[in-house]
Amino acid sequence: MVDNRFYKHLGPLSLLELLDGLDVDIPEGQFCDIIIENAAPVHQAGAKDISFLDGRGAAKKALGCGAAVCFVSAKNAEHIGKAGGLPLISEYPQADFSSILDRLYQVLGYGDGVNNSFKDVDIGRGVVIGDGANIGDGTSVGPNSVIGPGVVIGKNCEIGANVVIEFSVIGNNCKIYHGAVLGGAGFGVAKSANGGIDIPHIGTVELGNDVTVGCQTTIDRAMFGSTSIGDGTKLDNGIQIAHNVKVGRNCLFAGHVGIAGSCNIGDGVIMGGRAGLPDHTNVGDGAILVAGAGPIRDVPAGEVWGGTPATPIREQLRQLSAIRRLAKSQAKPKQKS
Repeated sequence: MVDNRFYKHLGPLSLLELLDGLDVDIPEGQFCDIIIENAAPVHQAGAKDISFLDGRGAAKKALGCGAAVCFVSAKNAEHIGKAGGLPLISEYPQADFSSILDRLYQVLGYGDGVNNSFKDVDIGRGVVIGDGANIGDGTSVGPNSVIGPGVVIGKNCEIGANVVIEFSVIGNNCKIYHGAVLGGAGFGVAKSANGGIDIPHIGTVELGNDVTVGCQTTIDRAMFGSTSIGDGTKLDNGIQIAHNVKVGRNCLFAGHVGIAGSCNIGDGVIMGGRAGLPDHTNVGDGAILVAGAGPIRDVPAGEVWGGTPATPIREQLRQLSAIRRLAKSQAKPKQKS
């Protein structure tokens, strides 16, 4: 289910209405009475949902699929049939799934963008506030910032100038500095017959209490569900946090850290400047990634990693030492004059 503070639910719709104009194969006689209420990822889909199955590990993913209907390639159709759902054969399952999201959900509009109903909130010049937004007492919003419809901001927060906050729920005592963007659409692209298409994102961003977000940092909203930042976490300037990332409590990320989609980061993690994570990476509690580290696999709790591809720092130093010794041994001796 989407958050109705930010999205209007247009369903339920018949399967025929949803599929109008799409190039998919529908088994005859099996679709007339199917009503679809929501769209959901394959591992969360229920008996009245539509989903898609694509990519690696399709058979394993299908085991947990409870969707009524699922877009699927011809080679994976049997997996959905075994799970009890109706397979919709498509050459581009994710693209077709993405194209029906706008038929089920609509982003709520800003209204007139003016809201003067807040009693103890300091609102700067040129601020735009969407309908249904809620800002807690003691919070200040800097000039030319944009607070989207339905956004919730807690008490005693400091919002800088030129900040954009959409599709977000923010706790108390948070600081969001100049130029930060929270709730923009994540970077999701699906292959189609006409090239790549942008995948709609119908999720949210959630910040806990006492979170700091530095200048020009971006936190993308989730495709489904939420991108979340735990209590007490501090983010430096120029950081990119992609869709569906989960960051724990009391983490410290230095400038230019980049975290790709669906990473899970534990409590108390420290990431040095320009460290980065590929998608779906897990980082355990208390781990440290030194500046520039680039892991290509999960990082266990409490370990210190460095380098690219990153390894435990002691191993990294041993490798560097070995390379130096090798280089020294291969050096040509100086010619005697």
